[in-house]
Amino acid sequence: MSSGMVYFVGAGPGDVDLITVKGKRALQQADVVIFDRLINPFLLTDVKDDAKLIYCGKQPCKHTLRQEDIQREILIHARKGKTVVRLKGGDPAVFGRVGEEAELLAEHQIDYEIIPGITAGIAATMYSGVPLTHRKHSNSFAIVTGHGSRDDGTPNINWNHLAKGVETIVFYMGVKHLKTITTELIKNGKAKETAALVVQWGTYSKQRTIEGSLATIANQVEQANITNPAIIVVGDVVKLRAKLAWFDNRALTGKSFLIPSKEEANKKLVASLTKQGADVFEHDLLTEESDHLKQEILQQLKLISSEHELVFLSSKSVSAFLKAIGEQGLDLREIYCPIFSIDEAVQSTLQMVGIQSRLVEEVHLTRPILVGGDIEVEDMKANFAGATKELILSTKKVAKKDMEAFTRLIDEQHVNTLLLTSCTEVSHFLKFLEITDVSKERVLEQVTVLCIGRDTSLLLKENKIPVDRYVEKADVTKIIKAFEKNLILAKES
Repeated sequence: MSSGMVYFVGAGPGDVDLITVKGKRALQQADVVIFDRLINPFLLTDVKDDAKLIYCGKQPCKHTLRQEDIQREILIHARKGKTVVRLKGGDPAVFGRVGEEAELLAEHQIDYEIIPGITAGIAATMYSGVPLTHRKHSNSFAIVTGHGSRDDGTPNINWNHLAKGVETIVFYMGVKHLKTITTELIKNGKAKETAALVVQWGTYSKQRTIEGSLATIANQVEQANITNPAIIVVGDVVKLRAKLAWFDNRALTGKSFLIPSKEEANKKLVASLTKQGADVFEHDLLTEESDHLKQEILQQLKLISSEHELVFLSSKSVSAFLKAIGEQGLDLREIYCPIFSIDEAVQSTLQMVGIQSRLVEEVHLTRPILVGGDIEVEDMKANFAGATKELILSTKKVAKKDMEAFTRLIDEQHVNTLLLTSCTEVSHFLKFLEITDVSKERVLEQVTVLCIGRDTSLLLKENKIPVDRYVEKADVTKIIKAFEKNLILAKES
């Protein structure tokens, strides 16, 4: 078997939009994705449904996979002819050990490509309002590991050369040794008053920035309980933050929303939330599956008579129904029963394909057949009295990559608010929990629930999901006020 292809992809420091177009394209084509702790888990939603995911996250004193194990995994899957993406936080060549991993592939004559990413030292500083170079303040910068490599655990650095030879210094992974770093820089010639900055979780909405001097920054960081991941910046450019800070302190800074389905109707709201500083993770947690239903659909279509009433439950169900008819070699003219729409939007969709229908509310139905996906049919059953038949066009499933992304977003606290904008989203979220057997209580311990609309709120309460914040309409101004007042606004009676 011919060997596969390996892509070393820089994922950027956190903001999912900072991955390069080329990196995202490689990710979407991957058969195997080997990813580390510092990638944004939401990037995994771009992976193919059947891709194999391998976590190799590294934390201080706790490695899921050793470096040699990671390299072996890459080699094994590449030899099987797979397309492998080694997904790394930031840039793969900046303290990412890409050299070691690529060297192994070169020795075994396996094709690979390195796709650069935006490194945290550049992105996090700029998101905090600090450019690394400036004509009046800095003509040079150095990127240095602050991680210990000496026997005593302290960084192995030529402090004299570093302190005197570079105007701006960026330390990675150095929070643990911050006191050593500041002490050594001062001892080797840097003034105590030299500006210093620490940025934690750079480019995420939850980014935290501590500004001080070499003399003060270590104590400030300790008091603020700043931990890794964080970068340290030393140099006069830090003073520019007073003028150039643009990312911090927007109305929804620190808020991160998960919307469990992706709807065109939410496009404007998502853009507004993002503009106000929030992270918004909008994704269909459920994917549709219809292939296994083909024979069943065919049998049901043959049983439809003029005495039945076809009721379409959504615009999507119209498209799925017409597709099913075509795939089964049937002719729409062979279906003689009257056609009804659940609402005007569905009625309009049917009109666009030359099918006239009446609204359900206009008549009394005697033998309705509900047409739609499994969730929407289940949701609408209670609204139809009598023996209701169903034409299920698709069922919902959960892809492993979406389960992985959801679990990490919640457990790693990248999400603090579950935003539900409609009853459909509530149904989809509940179905997701049911399919995955994820504990509802476990999720609600990590997030607050914000819902839009009275019907959405009532459905949540019926399913014993507490509503922490409520707004009537998808208005970002009202959402901001709900958080500013810190009120529980869901008080319908």
